[in-house]
Amino acid sequence: MSSFVRPYRDRDLAALLQLWGRSGPARGGTDLLTVDDGVDVLHVDGAVCVVADDDGAIVGLALGLAAGAIGWILRVVVAPEGSENDLTPRLLDELEARLAEIGTRKLIGLVVRDETVHARLIERGYAEARDVLCMQRPVPTSLATPSALGELGGRMVEPGLWESLKGLKDAKEIIERRVILPLAEPQLAARHAVSPPSAVVLFGPPGTGKTTFAKGIASRVAWPFVEIQPSQLAAEGPERQAELLSQTFDRIFDLPSAVVFVDEVEDLASKRDEDRRVNVSVTNEFLKQIPRFRDVPHHLLACATNWISRLDSAFLRPGRFDYVLPVAPPDPEARASIWRRYVEEITEEEVDIDTLVGATEFFTPADIEFAARKAAQRAFEREHFQGAGKRAVMEDFLGAIKETRPTLSADLVEEFNADTASFARY
Repeated sequence: MSSFVRPYRDRDLAALLQLWGRSGPARGGTDLLTVDDGVDVLHVDGAVCVVADDDGAIVGLALGLAAGAIGWILRVVVAPEGSENDLTPRLLDELEARLAEIGTRKLIGLVVRDETVHARLIERGYAEARDVLCMQRPVPTSLATPSALGELGGRMVEPGLWESLKGLKDAKEIIERRVILPLAEPQLAARHAVSPPSAVVLFGPPGTGKTTFAKGIASRVAWPFVEIQPSQLAAEGPERQAELLSQTFDRIFDLPSAVVFVDEVEDLASKRDEDRRVNVSVTNEFLKQIPRFRDVPHHLLACATNWISRLDSAFLRPGRFDYVLPVAPPDPEARASIWRRYVEEITEEEVDIDTLVGATEFFTPADIEFAARKAAQRAFEREHFQGAGKRAVMEDFLGAIKETRPTLSADLVEEFNADTASFARY
């Protein structure tokens, strides 16, 4: 091959991720260092990485880390079409030399037995450490940063929230495919040159579940959920708002991972200055912070708005947000699923779900929950005051529906459909 070995450069990252993803896990069924782990290591002090460059194509890499006098050889990857026997020694030569240059006096290699790298290290004088096991465990974010999370008002969302979401199948499927899967399976994404999203916008009428979807994403990928509220920034003096926002993001990026949720983002990025609840300096600071999500792994920005047509068009451009995702009002199938969930929880009496669906055409999921809880309250009060033993019956649900004002209207639904045609991007 005509390849040569050189130091890693920042512009090599995409090619490195693709190479690592194509190579798959180490043979033998274990992979001590995932793609995400490797990216994290690349950005710490003491990291050393060299690549094999074949006419501009990255066909091999060796990653190490200097920790005082100890140099760790963490991963050696050669492209499937490359020659391991040729490239592996050359990559190791360069990696060892660079680790030695920065003061390491002992080298330790983390390898899988019977792989090419294992054989090459033995040839170079490395000795196996008998009866030594390499044991690993992820540090739960809730243990690693409880004080920082608390100061930011963040928390870990309960496991299983995403799976428990009923109805709104279309929105859930889009978010699962476009947002969650690349974050949850980074190695598979890298294999297909798919970049995990760093920033998304959720839009739809009030009460359709945008906040719940954002929390569901955090639950599904097991990242902390941190909410930034423009209304709280507005309570500060104009000269403090931008500074406070910048400090908040700095602390968020110190977390190992986070889903950062900004509700009512039109308060920050409305096309009309008079509609913003904060100083223009805050808007400019927010726009400066969005690109940072591309540079810091394991962080996702999720913005939500009820009125996407009111946002500044420059705010929504593809360079800032990977996807602009509609969260639609529930259709009859979705309303049936939502009603079924609450009815099964509230009563064992016979209830006609189809009738409830027909009576709640302009109800959001939040409206349906309110009506269902109201029906349960009716049954509770009836038993308390009258001694009747039945739980909620059909009349309780229909009465609760009549007393609930729907959030939606025909005009709102029509406006949402027009906004979806104009702004949705996924």
